[in-house]
Amino acid sequence: MIDSLIFQTNWGIKKIYNSPTDSVISMANAELNSIIELKLFEDLLTVKKFVDDVKSVFYIEPVTERGDFCNSCVAFALGIGGMNVITELNMPADWKRLAEKKILSIYYPNDVRNSIVDYAKQNGYNVSTYLGKPMIKFSNIFLLIERAR
Repeated sequence: MIDSLIFQTNWGIKKIYNSPTDSVISMANAELNSIIELKLFEDLLTVKKFVDDVKSVFYIEPVTERGDFCNSCVAFALGIGGMNVITELNMPADWKRLAEKKILSIYYPNDVRNSIVDYAKQNGYNVSTYLGKPMIKFSNIFLLIERAR
């Protein structure tokens, strides 16, 4: 799983940035080291699978520049964090802080959010609620599915 995360991150970075700068590569490597150390790699790969499934069924991606994944080079490369392509990250995401937070948010448009939650329930994701909002439970983190209005 670790090798898969590293490969998919590097592939995503090369896809986004035709010629990634040394700083982007260094940021991604720093984040990957932190993710591996915190044992979040399995959860991130499962979040990626979820986002990819939603994309293939609903033809929609997480809302750009919203949620806890939007400041992460790795999340951006994996397609689970949306940011404007012209936005240049200047420091690695603090995965230790994100892991301590436990409940991470991802945003989908209001008009399809409930359908996405129903899809998650029907396809074996461990869905529950937190303060009345749907979330998916993973091994080490919880993914709160927020509405983008």
